[in-house]
Amino acid sequence: GPTVYTIGYEKRDGEDVVSKLRDAGVELLLDVRDRPFSRNPDFRQKRLAALCEAAGIDYESWTHLGSTDHQRDRLRETGDFSEFRKRFRDLMRRTRSEVMAELSELVAERTVAMICYERCHDECHRSVLAELLHASDDAEVVAIL
Repeated sequence: GPTVYTIGYEKRDGEDVVSKLRDAGVELLLDVRDRPFSRNPDFRQKRLAALCEAAGIDYESWTHLGSTDHQRDRLRETGDFSEFRKRFRDLMRRTRSEVMAELSELVAERTVAMICYERCHDECHRSVLAELLHASDDAEVVAIL
């Protein structure tokens, strides 16, 4: 199956992230945040797109792959990441199966990485997206640390 990469930008700068993406051979960076904004200027949508463009990496914002405000609020309240994962996985399967099918097609055609905030892949919703791709397409998941 294809390979899908994930990366988090927590405690990083844009040059570091783009360098790691380039080293991995990533052709397309998918920003899977519900809101592609950051306190770190390098990871605001326009700046991140410009950094990617300068490195020869395409950038797309797929906000419909982000977790919901309610899910994030609930996670902050409870700290229960396993509950968050379950609810996010259910949301993706129930209401966003079409976008997951589009993602599957894209990952089969290009070298794709998904980016969100959390540095640790296992503590971010992008790990659920990667697991769903693994289950549906036997995609190999590589977390860029």
